[in-house]
Amino acid sequence: MLEENQKLIFTWDEFWQYCQKVTEKIIQENQEYSQIISILRGGFYLGDYLSRRLNIPLSAIVAKSYSEQNQQGNLLLGQLSCIEPPTNRVLLVDDLLDTGVTMIAVKKALENQWQVKVDTAVIWQKSHSQCQADYFCEITPASVWIVQPFD
Repeated sequence: MLEENQKLIFTWDEFWQYCQKVTEKIIQENQEYSQIISILRGGFYLGDYLSRRLNIPLSAIVAKSYSEQNQQGNLLLGQLSCIEPPTNRVLLVDDLLDTGVTMIAVKKALENQWQVKVDTAVIWQKSHSQCQADYFCEITPASVWIVQPFD
């Protein structure tokens, strides 16, 4: 059992194992996606991994909601960077769902602007998140701080 305010520190090997677990869950659903859209920065590595493993084009959108002091504040969204515009069904990817605010906002923006169905994938989801990803590996307590290998 994890204690309050505990840190979970992950190595690159552990991180890639988690990426593989998410990939396996997606493969089991046998869903077709026109593209993967990573929320940058955190979703880049999972998005790239999924894109290569599933042979699906990768696009990206930049989002910022955390300050340098790791406090969540106003959400800022960039423009979608893509070769082909999204169609039909896309997979929106981030590293983790904390409050869920960013995932909800980006999902709504994609649905409104491109009229696509959006499924979501993350590695970790906090227990207090306002939304649940369609694909994820672990639910962690709200107070646990996840330290990823690229942090």
